[in-house]
Amino acid sequence: MSSIETQTESAQYVHYHDGGGPGKRRVLTGQDAKPTFTELPRVDMRRMFSDDFASRKELAVEVGAACRDVGFFYAVNHGVDEKVLDRTFDAVKQFFELPTEVKMEVHNQKTKKFRGYEAFLEGKLDPSTRGDLKEGFLMGEDATDPEQNRPITPATAEPRNQWPTAPEAAFFRPAIYEYYNHMINFSRRMLSIFALALDLPEDYFDSISTHPMTNVRAVHYPPQDSETDVGIGAHTDFCWFTLVFQSQTKEPALEVLNANGVWVPVMPQKNTFVVNVADFLKLVTGGTWQSTVHGVRNMGGEERYSMPFFFSPNEDGVVSVLPQFRKLGGKYEDIVVGEYFQRRLDVDRTTHLDGGEGRRS
Repeated sequence: MSSIETQTESAQYVHYHDGGGPGKRRVLTGQDAKPTFTELPRVDMRRMFSDDFASRKELAVEVGAACRDVGFFYAVNHGVDEKVLDRTFDAVKQFFELPTEVKMEVHNQKTKKFRGYEAFLEGKLDPSTRGDLKEGFLMGEDATDPEQNRPITPATAEPRNQWPTAPEAAFFRPAIYEYYNHMINFSRRMLSIFALALDLPEDYFDSISTHPMTNVRAVHYPPQDSETDVGIGAHTDFCWFTLVFQSQTKEPALEVLNANGVWVPVMPQKNTFVVNVADFLKLVTGGTWQSTVHGVRNMGGEERYSMPFFFSPNEDGVVSVLPQFRKLGGKYEDIVVGEYFQRRLDVDRTTHLDGGEGRRS
């Protein structure tokens, strides 16, 4: 898959990038194999919109089981209009077809938050590869973008996003913001379901998610010709959770790692989001919920596009292990969200401009 596989006389391991550092998992077979998932569960999200608390709680129990046992699930009947999703993908494909000089005007190395365009092979999560075989565009929370209606403070007064100014790219910003606004609304509802799943009040996490850190990443993966290439190296995400909308390719490209070190393919399913637990939910649950390792290998011969949306607590928010997950005598630290986020960004991104050799995330 998208990680290095090593083998000793007695064991084989899959290597990946977890929480800002290298990790590995032994491949287990036969009597050593653990009970684990071999496919992703499907969760019907219609109950999220119900006025009946019992229905929302029933959904939360189902979501909690998926988060505990897998860390990934398909969200169906999520309420985001399919026409919005189609328009977004049309705009994304059109953007990546623009001339290179138009895209490079907003190269991500021009901002501290790595917002803007990332060219092919510039990301390098797995140092054993020549780089991630993808191009992307990243935007996120930015108080200076009027579309977000966020308060401007000394800490948020500097622009973070970049948008291309060429007339032929004028379609892109409004298309991305249409998607962004729908995903913000869905994510807030999703966060309340996660709280319920942890037997907490639905608004438990709201106080540290009033002005959440957010990202939309539009990604284009060309077909891979070589088994040694990766679309993106194996990793975990650093946010509350991620919502992924992926194009309808005939063959799966996204894969997730189960407890036996086996890669499980995630088939695209029409009008469905793939939801995955990320580092902050793993942290607050003391590791009870899985921030599952995943990566992309696009071997099906088709162009692939995806639109992950990353939803995090406030930049100045503080997170720690919830009381019900603390063990007697354990030591637990508070983590400032923005500081952790920036550390992960600095580790995870490398480009030809800084001469980086690739770093583990």
